[in-house]
Amino acid sequence: MASVRRPHSYDEPFGWWGPLWSPPDPRPLANLIEESVLTAECAALLGLLIERRASVIVAAGPSGAGKSTLLTALLDFLPAESRRIYIRGCYEPFDFLGVTDPQTSALLVNELSPHLPIYLWGSGVRRALQAVQTGYQLLGTAHATSVDEFVYSLAGYPLRVPALEIAALDLLVLLDVWREGDMVRREVRAVVNLAAGTEPASLSPIHLAERSQCGEPLRLHLDATHDLYRRLGGDPSKLQQDVEIRALGLIASNNTDRCG
Repeated sequence: MASVRRPHSYDEPFGWWGPLWSPPDPRPLANLIEESVLTAECAALLGLLIERRASVIVAAGPSGAGKSTLLTALLDFLPAESRRIYIRGCYEPFDFLGVTDPQTSALLVNELSPHLPIYLWGSGVRRALQAVQTGYQLLGTAHATSVDEFVYSLAGYPLRVPALEIAALDLLVLLDVWREGDMVRREVRAVVNLAAGTEPASLSPIHLAERSQCGEPLRLHLDATHDLYRRLGGDPSKLQQDVEIRALGLIASNNTDRCG
């Protein structure tokens, strides 16, 4: 008897928290701001870009650094009409192609990694990035401590992903984690636009936000964000005002939650 592939629902998370038996409680973005994982202004900038369908990868070195926690919190910025399509790692058949609208769909990738079969790797990585080039939004995580390390993980052996396909991932959010006594500290170190370079087959990463070192203030470079904001349909002349208004809203929401 011929085998029949069991149908699955793209609307259900698949290994979203990796090999854990059960997912931890979601962490609201307001909590992460209060814990200085990122500033309200940085969260506001990410929110403005994600709601305009920027694709985002949250990257850190060690497992347990908080990549999935931060990414899950950022999903609240997805446009209300977005359909969330949970990619099924190396098992992904890409059945959603041709039957979903790229302009209203977000591909959610638990991790770009060869570590577990529930993570996306091999030929599936290129198929997902090519889907992004046709209009799908993608949000996921990866193991990397720098832009170069992340880019090489895709451009090097065995994937050999071309630079233009990597540039479809608009934003790389680099997350640091370290111990201070008995406490574990986490901070967004940089938000980087993986822009295509002027030379063929090259990338020209642009830092939109960065810290000089752990514990230092996270500085936004809004002027450097103008081209991406314009490409995503925003008005660069209003970007600073948009960030300030969104940040005040996040702070007010956090204060309301604490008072409530």
